[in-house]
Amino acid sequence: MSNNITNNQSKKLNTLTLSGLIIGPILGSGLILLPPLLYNMVGNFSLIVWAIILVLGFIFALIFGKLAILYPGDGGVSLATKEAMGKKYQLLTSFYLICAVFFGPVAVLIIAAQFIQPYFPNIPLEILGFLTYIITYILLLTKIDFLGKLMLIVSSAITLIFLISSINIILNINEFHFNLPTISIQEFGHSLIIVFWSIVGWEVIGNYSKEVKETKTLTNAVKLSAIIISLVYILTTLAICFGEFTKDEEFKLVWIIEPIFKEFSNVILASVSTILCVGTLILFVGGVARLISSLKLNSYTSKHLKNNTPIGALNFLSMIYIITLILVYFDFLSLENLVAFADGFFIANAIIGLITAIILFDKGFLKTSAIILTFLFGVILLFSNIFILCVIIALFVFTYLKKSYN
Repeated sequence: MSNNITNNQSKKLNTLTLSGLIIGPILGSGLILLPPLLYNMVGNFSLIVWAIILVLGFIFALIFGKLAILYPGDGGVSLATKEAMGKKYQLLTSFYLICAVFFGPVAVLIIAAQFIQPYFPNIPLEILGFLTYIITYILLLTKIDFLGKLMLIVSSAITLIFLISSINIILNINEFHFNLPTISIQEFGHSLIIVFWSIVGWEVIGNYSKEVKETKTLTNAVKLSAIIISLVYILTTLAICFGEFTKDEEFKLVWIIEPIFKEFSNVILASVSTILCVGTLILFVGGVARLISSLKLNSYTSKHLKNNTPIGALNFLSMIYIITLILVYFDFLSLENLVAFADGFFIANAIIGLITAIILFDKGFLKTSAIILTFLFGVILLFSNIFILCVIIALFVFTYLKKSYN
């Protein structure tokens, strides 16, 4: 009895603090990069792309939230995959996610560094990225409840900045002009895979399921977070498409907040970008460190601190990021490579999670949705980097032919 009480007391996250841990990180670098990038690529057609991806993202969030509730633990959704498909497919989906997190966080570090560099012009991007990671690492060593409260405050402030700024732009539009450009199937597919970055993150929520006070906490946090994230993206995109901005140059996100924050806009955007990127890193690195620890690959990566921080796995990932930053510094990898590699593995991991849901869920909306999403994500995956596709297929074939693990 006393053990159960102690265990419940150690579960610190409530609906709001878990939402704080979700909203900022999932908005993350996506909010900074994707709306202007997509608009510059396909113009007003970005509204169609966003409508599709946000609907898919909302359903995706509900599916992975339910899986996390059914099979709570540091292993996250991989625990459900183990139940549905066996140990070897649990390892496969875990390795897809781990591979994605080898590349994705370094891309986020470089993105954050790009916004900081104007204030430190003599320091290389990779060094600024490394210093940003040091801050993230220190935060990951803190208690999860403190981290949740901190991210709740930060996420709320950033969400309000973009909501108020976007609404201000929309309310000051004198005339609505909507011209839908014609784009090719290839451009449409490429747009979808780029914007997929905006819904990456829901699959690691399950890795925090042991930190919540009760089951409904996770369900409510997922719904609340998905609604707020969708609202921010929708209003930001509407402001970009219909706002009265110059068409003579590529759109810059700072234009949205300039009418309210004026000469402080660049400083605010740089600060917001850095904080969102750090939030993304906290979610992914913390979640995947918990996953690696739960797999018990060896005694070192299974080590935990007294506050339950998976220090061994965290140090392992930190070494990978240092090596990857060095490869970027010497031009062996680029930001585009990092994003492409990460997205491919994220989608492959998501597909296995969706197949898990198809097997485990009873007939109903979420099961049908999982079937549809599996097909759609499979199509989106075909637009991925060819090298990553080959690695994904090779890992699957190896796993399929491998004898079952004990």
